[in-house]
Amino acid sequence: MLNQLSFLPKTFQIYTKMLKMRLLIVWVLVLAVACTKIEKVYVLPDREDIVSAIYEKIMTDGSLSIDGLNDSKAYFLDYSSSSLSKMLFPDTVEYGFSNIKIGRNISQVVDTTIIYDIKWDSAYVDIKYYLKGNLKIVLYDITIDSSISSVQYIDSTWYDTTGYAVDSTCNDTTGICEYDTTYTVETHVDTVDSVITWSYTESFSPVDSTTKSFTHRTHQKAIFLRTQNTNNASKDWQLHKITPMIFEPSDNSPEIRQAQIALAGTPSSIVLSALEGGNPLLTYFNRDSLPLINYSGTVTLSSVLVENENPYPRQPGELVMAHFGHGVNIYKIRKGLSDPDDDGSHTGSFSVNSHGTKVYRLFIDLIDYNSIFTRTGAYKAHIWMIPFQVP
Repeated sequence: MLNQLSFLPKTFQIYTKMLKMRLLIVWVLVLAVACTKIEKVYVLPDREDIVSAIYEKIMTDGSLSIDGLNDSKAYFLDYSSSSLSKMLFPDTVEYGFSNIKIGRNISQVVDTTIIYDIKWDSAYVDIKYYLKGNLKIVLYDITIDSSISSVQYIDSTWYDTTGYAVDSTCNDTTGICEYDTTYTVETHVDTVDSVITWSYTESFSPVDSTTKSFTHRTHQKAIFLRTQNTNNASKDWQLHKITPMIFEPSDNSPEIRQAQIALAGTPSSIVLSALEGGNPLLTYFNRDSLPLINYSGTVTLSSVLVENENPYPRQPGELVMAHFGHGVNIYKIRKGLSDPDDDGSHTGSFSVNSHGTKVYRLFIDLIDYNSIFTRTGAYKAHIWMIPFQVP
């Protein structure tokens, strides 16, 4: 029988070999398909692992930070951390801002609340900070300390009184600020029928100060995406998009309603608006392509529109500043904006440089004049933050 099989026609032998080959190919394809399906299987890590990974990224990503707002102490209005010098305020002179130092010191982040809505491959996150600190206001003036250099009586008798100080009063009225300083030392010098020679020393010195405590609540939104399937949440989940950070105003505070920003970079302009039902928290920036300012470039706040329902009696009724950078003694710019038409539209510009870290923050900072010029006035402020890149 075996001998008979060995003499089967060649066509049958070829057919048998082809059949075996086809079966082998089918088996290989089945294995390939099975392996492919196994590779695509992704087991979602525990929610706690995802939350922990996202929280860590929120705490370390500069685009979600409040660094750059803190002044640490009071400074004259415009400054940079490379030269903290006195600058003139570019607005109405009658308010005497050239004689005032102000500064916000954030003492602590009391609470951080993060709300997570985690889907299969995306996470929508609300980030809220609760801050506490103090606004320091220091009033400066040129004070005069005078002394008698010498006294000469008519009978030519001299009395050396060098170093003796006498009453000296400096009265100054600058807009709504009124103050005086008096130095008094008893001299026991009889100046009847005499010739007196005086000497005067002037100094620009603090003459008054006050501190006002504040609290701020912030709100910012972010979107995270699962970009790979390693079953390691810290590697798989990446920050995709973020909104500006909005500091919620206190009751009866003036509010920022719109900001128009022109850049020497990409995009060339940014408009954020809360007018007519608009909400800056619905504007998202791609984390990997934040608004770019070319090095060295200029940021122009072409219009920061504010609304103040209870303005200070004189106009404008509020101070608007721009903070840019990281922090004092690292890289920080603070620039006062002006409102020449007293219509609530504040403008200004400043140049920026790169200091080694790509992510910077612009804070548009609105403070009610009652907070600065009225000792008993409550602290009222509203702030917007926008993240930027400087290459």
